[in-house]
Amino acid sequence: MDLKNKHIGIIGIGDDCRKLVEDFRFIFSDKLNIDSTAVYFNDDSNYRFDTNHPTDYLVCCTYDRSDAAKILKSLDLTYKKDYCFADDLFPLLDDWKHSKIAFIAYPGNMKESLKSIIFGYAAKHGKILYEDKHKDVLKGRYGTFLSSSDNGMIQRMVYALYLIPGLFEALPQIRARKNHYEKYNHICFFNISDAIRYKKDNPSAGNKVITVEELKAHSMASLYMRATYFDRRQNGCACEIPYNTLWVGKSGTTRLCDCPDYLNISCGNIGVTDTSKIWNSPLARIIRLSVVNNTYTFCSREACGMLAGKKDQSALLERKDPKITDHPLKLNFASDYACNLHCPSCRKNIYAKNDENAALEIRSCIDDLTEAGWLDNAHTLLVGGGGEVFLSENYKRVLYEAGAKRKSVVIMTNGTLFTPKEWEKLEGKYEDISFMVSVDAATKETYDKVRCGGNFDQLMDNMKFLSTLRKDNKVHNVTVIMIVQKANYKEIPDFIKWAKDLGFDKANLSHIRNWGTFKDGYFYEHVSMFDRNGKMQPELSGVLENPVCNDPIVSMSWQKSVDGQGNGNK
Repeated sequence: MDLKNKHIGIIGIGDDCRKLVEDFRFIFSDKLNIDSTAVYFNDDSNYRFDTNHPTDYLVCCTYDRSDAAKILKSLDLTYKKDYCFADDLFPLLDDWKHSKIAFIAYPGNMKESLKSIIFGYAAKHGKILYEDKHKDVLKGRYGTFLSSSDNGMIQRMVYALYLIPGLFEALPQIRARKNHYEKYNHICFFNISDAIRYKKDNPSAGNKVITVEELKAHSMASLYMRATYFDRRQNGCACEIPYNTLWVGKSGTTRLCDCPDYLNISCGNIGVTDTSKIWNSPLARIIRLSVVNNTYTFCSREACGMLAGKKDQSALLERKDPKITDHPLKLNFASDYACNLHCPSCRKNIYAKNDENAALEIRSCIDDLTEAGWLDNAHTLLVGGGGEVFLSENYKRVLYEAGAKRKSVVIMTNGTLFTPKEWEKLEGKYEDISFMVSVDAATKETYDKVRCGGNFDQLMDNMKFLSTLRKDNKVHNVTVIMIVQKANYKEIPDFIKWAKDLGFDKANLSHIRNWGTFKDGYFYEHVSMFDRNGKMQPELSGVLENPVCNDPIVSMSWQKSVDGQGNGNK
C-alpha cells in the first residue's frame, strides 16, 4: 500500500497501547505524514470514528489484532481500505527489499553464514526458501539460486548466489561479465577482505558492494522492529550507550555498545560500509528505540552489569529522550586481535600476527575512520581490547598518526610491552592519556597460569614505570584489571594492595566469561567463580569479606548482577 501521500492518523487500542503508538511514531515520523495527535480507545472510552477527520488513513497500534479488528469493524472501518495495523508497515523499513542482490561466498567455511541469511529472509516472509530440490546448488562449483517471484515471495527480490572456491579466481570472470553485474543493485560479500579488494579493483561499483552485516541492517530491520515493538518488558536501566558509543572489532564489525557481548548486533562493517550508513541505519535506529521505550530488547540481561541487577516489570516507565550526534562520542577501536599472549580465557591458539586478509581489513577500517573524522572527533577514544596495543602496528598507527589530532586517549593493554621507549613516542601527543591494564594475578606462579606467554617480572617493572608517570601526573588515570577465576581469586586482596601501593586509580574485578575457549561444563566446574545462574560461589564471597575489598579504588563488574544493590555479594 502506498501511504506516502496520505495524511496518517494513529489509533491505539488496548492496554499499554501508548507504548506502541510512540514506538511507531519514533520510527516512522520521517517516513510518513503522521498526525501530531493520536486517538486512544479502550473499554472505558466512547470514541466514534469521525468521517470528517482530516486524516486519510488510520494506523492501529495494538497488542491484540483480533480484538482491535472487532472494535474497528464496529466503527464501520474496513481493514486495508480504511486502516491497517502498524506492523503491516514494518516491511517499509527494509529499504533494500526490492533490490536484486548477487551473493558471493565460499562453499566451505562460509556455508553456515550463507544458510543463515537465506533462512533469515525465508523466516522474514514466512516462506520456506531452501528446498531439497536446490540442495545441489550448495555443492556446486558455480551455481545460481533464484527465488520465485510468484505470490510476492521475498517481495519480488531475486537472489543470485555464486559459490566459488576463491574470489580471486573468479575476478576475471566478474569483470568479463560486467553487464551481468549491472543488473544487480548490490553485490554482497561474505568475506570482508574480498569486498575491500573488489571495491578497489572496481571503483565504479561504489555503494553496490555490501557485506552480510550491512545487508541485515538494511533488509531485516522489520524483524528487529517487531521484536522491540511487541516487547512488553520494562526495565529501569539508565543506559543510553547506543546513542553515543560505537565499538569496532575484527573485520570492522560494529556494535552500538562498549562490549560486543552485551549487544551482539552489528550495523555493518567499517572498511566496506559507509560510516554514516552504519551510524544511521534502520537497524541502528531500532536499537536506539529499544533504549527509548525501556525494553532493552537486544541487550543481554545476563552479561551486562547495568541490566543484570534490574528486574523487568510490566508497568510502563517514562520514555527516555536521548539526543544523538552525527558521530560517536565514544569510539572503541578493537580491530586487531594479534597479541603476544595466549591466555586461556581469551584464545585457544597463539595469534601474534595478522594474515594478509586480516591486515587489509584493519588498514581499511582505520582509513575509513580517519576519513570520517571519527578518530579525531570522538570525545573518548579507546584503543585496544582485541589484542595487544604495543605489539600492533595498526594500533600504533591510530595512536601516533590517525588519531593524533585529538586531545585524549584511553589505552587498553596487557602492560608487558609498555616500556619507556614506547612512552617516548606517546609523550606530548595527547593532553590526557589513561591506561587500562589487564594483570589478572598478584604472583608470578598464578600469572604464568592465566597469562600464557607473559613475563611477570617485566610486567612488574613496566607497572612501576607507569606508577611513576601517574604520580608525576603525566598519565591521567590508571585502572588495573583482574579477570576473577578459580585460578586467581585468592589473590584479590594482594592485587588490591599492590594497586594501592603503586598509586593507581582503580582496581577492577571482573568475572571471567566463556568466549568459546572452554566447554560449558568444564567452564562452570573448573574456571568460573559464578554458576550458570550468576550466583557467586561461597569461596569468592569469603575472600571479598577482606576489608581491603571495600577500598574506594575497588570496582566489581558483577556487583549489580549479584544483588542489584551495587554492594557486591554482601
